[in-house]
Amino acid sequence: MVPEDAVYDDAILGGNRVAVSTSVLEALGAQVIDYSTWYDCCGFGFRHIISEREFTRSFAIDRKIRVAVEEAHADVMIGHDTGCITTLDKNQWISKSGAKPVELPVLADCQFAALVCGAHPYKIVQSHWHASPVETLMEKLGIDWEAKKAEFVAYLEEVKAGRPENLYDPRRMITSGPGFIPIAKRP
Repeated sequence: MVPEDAVYDDAILGGNRVAVSTSVLEALGAQVIDYSTWYDCCGFGFRHIISEREFTRSFAIDRKIRVAVEEAHADVMIGHDTGCITTLDKNQWISKSGAKPVELPVLADCQFAALVCGAHPYKIVQSHWHASPVETLMEKLGIDWEAKKAEFVAYLEEVKAGRPENLYDPRRMITSGPGFIPIAKRP
């Protein structure tokens, strides 16, 4: 929303989109689609989320999600701002109170990148934290989400039993962590 705070490039959709996120999405094979209110605020803005929750919810649904679904026929909404992602994701339940409910998966650009690069949708991408449905998106991407969810449930049982899987090797941490060996003392 503030051009001075983001990197724009005339070669990326005529300079009208944040170049970093857009170019990464396009490089991953996503088609970035315009819709009439794409540049509008998500509704979180400033104090709205605290003092005017209904404004935030209706703005998120009626000015962003519904327009992206009905006008652009979007499969997913991807953002880079955590406030926007949370607002657009967590407020979709409010549309179920009206005559025309609407749902659209909302992911962070890094989540989408991890997902399409093969990261586990639950262990790594953490898609289970989303309120918006991500399963239809995973199906469109060719991901067997039911099998991945079963793997995740089994993983959680192992964690509960005190046998957690390390998703990374803590010795690879740069400056500290269990098993960290300073460069000067490495074999």
